[in-house]
Amino acid sequence: MGSTVSSFAAESEEKPGPALIAEGAGVVPGSVTDTPVAESGAEAGDESTDPLEEDLPVPGETDGPELSPAPKVPLSNYCGPGHSFVHITQNKKNTMSVKYETFVENHKSYPIDFKFTTKKSGTTTVGGSVTISSEFKVMWLGKIKADINVNASKSWTSDLGVETGGEVRAHDKVYGKYGIMKEKVYGYTGYMYSNCDVGQKNYMTVWAPYREGWVID
Repeated sequence: MGSTVSSFAAESEEKPGPALIAEGAGVVPGSVTDTPVAESGAEAGDESTDPLEEDLPVPGETDGPELSPAPKVPLSNYCGPGHSFVHITQNKKNTMSVKYETFVENHKSYPIDFKFTTKKSGTTTVGGSVTISSEFKVMWLGKIKADINVNASKSWTSDLGVETGGEVRAHDKVYGKYGIMKEKVYGYTGYMYSNCDVGQKNYMTVWAPYREGWVID
């Protein structure tokens, strides 16, 4: 694993990914695209007044298996100078921090084209279910990048003007939620003593932003 300090300082330049479609969404299958139709007949999304979700389920995401319960230590009674560390015990189901939400409703008896465009932005940073010091944020981000997701980033601000679109079924409604995906893991911080004993364990869920995009449902 490389320097966690440089990893923490780096900002990801990955572009928004393709829209994710939730099961049961009211769109015509295969119609969703990031280059929606521009004809005047296309329905533009209306801004939703619903509260934005901080942990929206991401379609297709599931918890991973339990990982090694403890870091490997050398077969000796000396592990070097005592030091703090972080250890991931499970890769959790990822979620999305919603930054903008819109919808379109089709009252017609046939499918219609729709187009969603992001009009608001927001930022998501490395965080956890408990307060994490700056030192441990550096360590967590480095561990997540090395073991789980190389695209994880210290901070991510969503873009404006990102489009998606497709066709909404007759007499149906489609919601579009744009935000930042959060890589989520479960594990603990600890302290390894020079005699290889581990103490001061503090379990927590930790997340780091790793991409942005639309979820259609």
